[in-house]
Amino acid sequence: MTEARTTYRAVFASRGYPALYAGATLSMAAASLQVLAFSVAVYDTTRSPAWSSIAFAAGFLPQVLGGAVLPSLADRVPPRVLLPLGAVMRMVAAAFLASGALGLGGGLAVVAAAALLQPLFSTGQSVLVSRLLDGDRYVLGRSLFTITSMTSQLAGIAVGGATLQALGPAPALLIAAGLQAASAVVLAIGLPSLPGEREGADRWHPAETLRGYRAVLRIPLLRDLLLLWWVPLGLFVGAESLAVAYAGAQHAGGLLTALTIGAPPAGALAGELLVGRLARPATRERLVLPLLLLVGLPLLPLAFSPATPVAALLLLVSSTGLAYELGKQRDYRDALPAGRQGVGFGLLSVGMMTAQGVGPLLAGPLGALLSPGAAMAACGALVLVAAALLRGVAAPAGDTVGA
Repeated sequence: MTEARTTYRAVFASRGYPALYAGATLSMAAASLQVLAFSVAVYDTTRSPAWSSIAFAAGFLPQVLGGAVLPSLADRVPPRVLLPLGAVMRMVAAAFLASGALGLGGGLAVVAAAALLQPLFSTGQSVLVSRLLDGDRYVLGRSLFTITSMTSQLAGIAVGGATLQALGPAPALLIAAGLQAASAVVLAIGLPSLPGEREGADRWHPAETLRGYRAVLRIPLLRDLLLLWWVPLGLFVGAESLAVAYAGAQHAGGLLTALTIGAPPAGALAGELLVGRLARPATRERLVLPLLLLVGLPLLPLAFSPATPVAALLLLVSSTGLAYELGKQRDYRDALPAGRQGVGFGLLSVGMMTAQGVGPLLAGPLGALLSPGAAMAACGALVLVAAALLRGVAAPAGDTVGA
């Protein structure tokens, strides 16, 4: 029997999901505004692009360290406690930054500390989605968070820039704190009262997360699915990171450069919407390998350095293929060991963050050695190699793929 497509209406009819989505959306909007406002504030203070970049990176790099220790706690703390607490802590951080009382070093420390704790709260959110939604509603419900995140990327620069120009960094940071406070209220009131998955278990130990990661990685299906998500994504982000350099090498103007930078998130958003909403569950599974090939193939012509508008179009088409990840989300959740959902989603998230950091580190030197277009094409070719190596796990469940 073919499972019918679900609808966004069915997802939002699920108990607790509307509050979770609303709270997460407020928090993501606040985070986008805070990152932009704090980077501008640091630049205004130091007039140093290096310090401004450090301020931006401080909100992301510590998440890798936090992700190695904290996600297992998400299996123990009730979500109605954990998620509002995360919003409150982000509110306090934004308020401290707005005050300016901590100076540059103190501000960076606050941002880094908040980032260090973020994997705990993001894992708690992923666990709660898996508990509130079942079947195809789970896939579409997770996809909605991805869509909202990408929409925040596209809108954040425009809305945040206008806010900064009108009010300045400190008021913008206060607005971010207010949005986090609203998120905390929505989550505290609207989430259902559920116990932690491992509430009452033995006392938590910092090594518990790494032990959980090892348990997840010992399961072949989970290990292969993680590689399916991490490797092509990291390679694509490596190509994406060279978009500005490509436009610069083409002597493109500001508008064409902006279009080139905006093409990947726009394409990824379109792919999530089309595949998530229009395809049936079985169709999404069959589309995993074709969409994965779609990520790699459009990058190959960039080796010939086409004009910037053509390059932007190729990046747009390539990024729509990132929706391949939708076809295997249910398999991953269903294969997680009992009581290990927190570490399972934590490992997925940490690996994706790491892949998105490693990809540009590899692509950047390659672009300097060859050319931006050639390096982007090389990333596309490696995506195709990864697709060939992972074709077994990319195939629909029950299909046999020959070696």
